[in-house]
Amino acid sequence: MVRRCLVAALFASIFLQRFAIPIGEDGLAINLLVTLGVLALLAIRGAFTLDPVRTVMFFALGTAISLSTALNAGNASLPSMVLMLVMYAPFVLALNVTDGVFRGCVSAFQKMVLVCAVCGVAQFVAQFVVGSENLFTFHGLVPESLLLPNFNTANPLTWDSPYYKSNGFFLLEPSTFSQYLAIAIVLELLFYGVTLRLLAFAVALPTSYSGTGLILLLLLLPWLLLHLRAYGAIVGGLAFVGVAVIFGSLWNIEVLLNRINEFQSEDSSANARFVAGAWLIGEFLLSSARDVVFGLGPGSYAQHTPLVSYEAHDPAWAKMLFEYGLMGSAIFWPFFFISLFSNPPSRWISTALLIGYFTFGGMLLDPRLQIMILVFCVWPKQPAAAPAHERPSWAPTFNSRHAA
Repeated sequence: MVRRCLVAALFASIFLQRFAIPIGEDGLAINLLVTLGVLALLAIRGAFTLDPVRTVMFFALGTAISLSTALNAGNASLPSMVLMLVMYAPFVLALNVTDGVFRGCVSAFQKMVLVCAVCGVAQFVAQFVVGSENLFTFHGLVPESLLLPNFNTANPLTWDSPYYKSNGFFLLEPSTFSQYLAIAIVLELLFYGVTLRLLAFAVALPTSYSGTGLILLLLLLPWLLLHLRAYGAIVGGLAFVGVAVIFGSLWNIEVLLNRINEFQSEDSSANARFVAGAWLIGEFLLSSARDVVFGLGPGSYAQHTPLVSYEAHDPAWAKMLFEYGLMGSAIFWPFFFISLFSNPPSRWISTALLIGYFTFGGMLLDPRLQIMILVFCVWPKQPAAAPAHERPSWAPTFNSRHAA
């Protein structure tokens, strides 16, 4: 029952992530409601225990958030404050049962991402025959009120291109597609080795033309492969990259390579995601000592981004500091790191999701990545090692030094 509930939450976070109930300005994400429903059901069934350290830290965080809200009562967003508390309250929980649950969730997640990978490759190829934007968006297919706004699901290769980057059909954006593929590649190598499914993920990744998933892989994959002594995978990966470069003109490799130059442009996604947050903090937060300590209150980051001439996304570190100040940040980040790394099934997975948390953009209040962090890092205890026939010879066991 526990495994099925968690798989249902993962399913909603992937296949229902574009949809929302029309409540409030931006709608209420359906996958968040599924996660809360699963959480309530498991709690009623007694599947959770409270982690005492994380519980104390969460109440301290709640105090800091409430204080920031009170000090900025005129502009603070109560829905944003409530969402913050609701999103991180489950971090105080731990599952009573783990045997088979974690591995079952990993297996289900890999199969779901494989479906998206196949759909992503198919839609990229099909657009050269069909040439329809409907391959990438649900607009016109379902009522607009049921779709999450402000996401670029149909994203052209270049501003004047008639062709689009793949988004896996079900996912919000091409960048989201690349993020899920990158996480799936890490999980596949950890628990299944070099498989045809890994090849499918690798083939689908370039069709997203997005750098966020590649950043995760560049930062983590070399160390993971060396740790696993997966020398065959290293050689195969280098060969795959070489073939991709040689035939780059067939899939517009220059579009992907040009993303490197985006850090120098104020209007680029890379600058907005990794640089502009610091500019926003410098302009609006540092002028007041009180604001530096307590922040400008929940929801203030989104209120200030329209006031600047450059595009600014909301990386978790910048949004946390901007809205809750040094006091909130000093409580939140130890709470978050302890939740991820105190007793995870695999610190490699925790590291992969941590990199994603800081690089994907907008992750502080993102229910899609949140459920992955809960299911793969926070809730389960370290399970027993999988039987030898269920893992490659070089894969880590959960109760050995490789689990680190």
